[in-house]
Amino acid sequence: MSQDDGNTEELETISQAELNGIIRKHIMFLTAKPGGRRAVVRDKDLSNLTFSGQNLSQSDFTGCILAGANLSNANFESSTLFGCDFTGANLSNTSLIRADMRGADVGDADLSKADLTGADLREGKTLIKRKTRAASEAFDGSNGMGTQFTGSNMSDAVLKNATAIATDFSDTILSGAQMQGANLKQAILRAADMKDADLSGADLRDADLTHATMVGANMEGTETTSDTKFSLTLTGDTVGEDIEEFELTLDELIIMHMNWLTSGGKNGRQLVLENIDMRNFEGLSDKKLTALKATSSTFAEMTLNGIEMQSARMEKCDFRKSLLVTADLRGSNFSGGLFNRADLSKANLMPLKFKNADGTEYQIPCNFSDCAMRHAIFTDAKLTDAVFTNADLSKADFTNADLRGADFSGAFVNGANFEDAQMDDVKGLERL
Repeated sequence: MSQDDGNTEELETISQAELNGIIRKHIMFLTAKPGGRRAVVRDKDLSNLTFSGQNLSQSDFTGCILAGANLSNANFESSTLFGCDFTGANLSNTSLIRADMRGADVGDADLSKADLTGADLREGKTLIKRKTRAASEAFDGSNGMGTQFTGSNMSDAVLKNATAIATDFSDTILSGAQMQGANLKQAILRAADMKDADLSGADLRDADLTHATMVGANMEGTETTSDTKFSLTLTGDTVGEDIEEFELTLDELIIMHMNWLTSGGKNGRQLVLENIDMRNFEGLSDKKLTALKATSSTFAEMTLNGIEMQSARMEKCDFRKSLLVTADLRGSNFSGGLFNRADLSKANLMPLKFKNADGTEYQIPCNFSDCAMRHAIFTDAKLTDAVFTNADLSKADFTNADLRGADFSGAFVNGANFEDAQMDDVKGLERL
């Protein structure tokens, strides 16, 4: 295929039978048997094919589309995978040791327990033509395109000494990953989950770790600069005040709050938790915290299933990776908060309805305006009239949710799933 012009060309499709023949000859090549031939497959469409368990070390698949392919437990050690499209592929437990993956797109792929020791993940520098699942298009990598792992599962993956300059790991799960000595200069790790990852000796100069989760991560000997971005990066360090340092226990404060509620404010005291780190407190599930005020507080990674926080003031709170299944959050204000990968399935996020003195009715909806809610789960949630204006809902899951009257004006919904959702009178999603 010519690569010296800008014309778009659809790549030739390879069948599973043809691929099996190529693999068979490649294994014969590796074992020095007569008739063997190294697998050199360039600029072909191999979408959804199976490579599982096969030994393809030293192979060359430059510029191929492997979207949705099953490469689990396969061996691609020292292989050339330059500019490949692995979107949605299964690469779990795959050996990619010293593989050339420059300019590859591995978005939404499963790389759990994959071994990328010494892999080259730098940007690509040549013109590669490829067909995407949506339409055929040319990829001009002449200006450089970093390898894309956005949204992938790389839990427990091995990236020791990997070269990942300018690689995009946005939203990637890297929990428990071994990244010792990795070159992550200028890497994009926005909202990545690096809990318990080993980054000792890694180069993080000019990297972007905004909204990343790094609780338990080993950062010993890492190299950073003033341009390394750690904005709202979650670590094991206390954010604001620690709830355990209060004079009264949280249980005692909750009892006082309940007295305040039941007495109409005459007894007890409203629970106010501004800029408090709640992560050291366990047992909030099913608690009744109606009218709680907890602005700018941290509830990240907490189990809060069934909690009642109706009419609460929770602006700019951090709920990333928290469990809020069946929570009752009616009429609460969460504007400007962080809910990346939070689970709000079956939560009640309906408006609260009130009557004025003259008998007229008004309602206060749940407010999620300006929130970061990437990969959040809202399956079977009640979200009537909820406000999501200017929120980032990329890859959020609204399967079977009740969204009637909800306002998505200005929201980012790239990749969001609205399957079987009730969407009568929804605002701001006209393009869907």
